[in-house]
Amino acid sequence: MRLRKTILFLFLAFAANAQQAVQYSQFMMNEYGLNPAVAGSDKGVKIMVGRRVQWRGFAFAPETNFASVTKSFGKKGYKLFWHGVGAYVEQDKFGIFTNKVVYASYAIHLKLSSKYYFSAGVAAGIKSVALTNSVFNDFDPALAQNGPKVLLPDFVPGLYLYSKKISVGISLKNIYKNSLKQGSIEIGTKGRFIPTAVFTASKKIRSDGYDFVFVPGVNIQSNFLGIPSTQFNFMTYFRQRVGVGITYRMHDAISGMIQIRVLKNVVIGFAYDYTISSFRSANANSTEFMMGMTPVMSSDAYDKPNGAADCPKFDFDF
Repeated sequence: MRLRKTILFLFLAFAANAQQAVQYSQFMMNEYGLNPAVAGSDKGVKIMVGRRVQWRGFAFAPETNFASVTKSFGKKGYKLFWHGVGAYVEQDKFGIFTNKVVYASYAIHLKLSSKYYFSAGVAAGIKSVALTNSVFNDFDPALAQNGPKVLLPDFVPGLYLYSKKISVGISLKNIYKNSLKQGSIEIGTKGRFIPTAVFTASKKIRSDGYDFVFVPGVNIQSNFLGIPSTQFNFMTYFRQRVGVGITYRMHDAISGMIQIRVLKNVVIGFAYDYTISSFRSANANSTEFMMGMTPVMSSDAYDKPNGAADCPKFDFDF
């Protein structure tokens, strides 16, 4: 019983003070999930799904599932600007908490020069935060409601600068209605989401003959209250078919990654995180799966109008 109370206290403290932004080892595959301004930067329709299981073997371990779809409009031919739209759903379970988000987004893309583009976007939707029924306790004010759930409006703004070789983006999460209270329903004691800035950057470096493409990247998340959560990513792609890489999340984990293009327009990615923090004593390693697909569902012109579009994760046309 004492152990259970300790675990509950830790998770309630997490809900009140942590930055609560999901962090992916393969963040470059799920850029749209981090920044709504990315919608429309690829041609046509792009579909992404993924699942992350963190700290396997650890009680109350986090589990995250997501799915997204994006599409560009008005990109055919030479354009000074075009539009991108998208939808994103995510479910994040962390111990006794279940967070769900549903967003729709819009982005406008501007052609700055022959090589560089800039976009600004916003995602708007609903955030649901719920506490499991299994911890109901009449004698604890923080747990005295049976399966409480709050629904909160939410929006995420973002900016994105990119070319065929580089990308730099920033977005802001948890900046509106971040108190976990709706009317008389409250989760935790003065629980709240902490506003969080999410920064990503990457660069593509090709070898002679295009046999290899190297892509270093960085992802930084900061709630402006403590040390930012930082991870460095390095991928190597061979002939646009297979990618292998490594991610280092500072003071937390080292991840090995492999991404394979199984069809012309389908990419599957897998990551395994080896924990280097104190959680390693519980064999608390993590796994992550993602799949991206670009079916032909657009009026935009492709090299082969009746064929599949190239998956943008392996589109290294400099």
